[in-house]
Amino acid sequence: MAKQFISDIMSGQFPNITPDTEITDAIEQLHKFGLFGAPVQDSQGKLIGFISEQQLLAPLLQSSYFCDGANQVAELMSTDTLSVTQETTIVDLATQMQQNKPKIYPVLEDEKVIAIVTRSQIIAALKDNYLSCSAH
Repeated sequence: MAKQFISDIMSGQFPNITPDTEITDAIEQLHKFGLFGAPVQDSQGKLIGFISEQQLLAPLLQSSYFCDGANQVAELMSTDTLSVTQETTIVDLATQMQQNKPKIYPVLEDEKVIAIVTRSQIIAALKDNYLSCSAH
């Protein structure tokens, strides 16, 4: 089996969420791209955090019930983020995903987010490899 890299499966289509993105706008962007979370970038495109639907749930509930709560992504995002590069192998990331919980990893080049890769993309690539192995 030839080594496959993240660059073979990554998606360049992802939301542009910044710390000052309003939470309902962040939710709309996640839904538009069919994602459960996305990287948070500064104005130069550098990775500074990650926001997930899970993090948006509590403040959205608080705001809709009590009409107060967090309004911007900066108040909710996690800043301890995991990322990969285009040169990371699919097998290496699949192994990392077994220990870590993120389902979406930002792909960085020079600290800037250039793409994302999802667990579903990793599983699909591994499935294709599995099927090619079983065909022999």
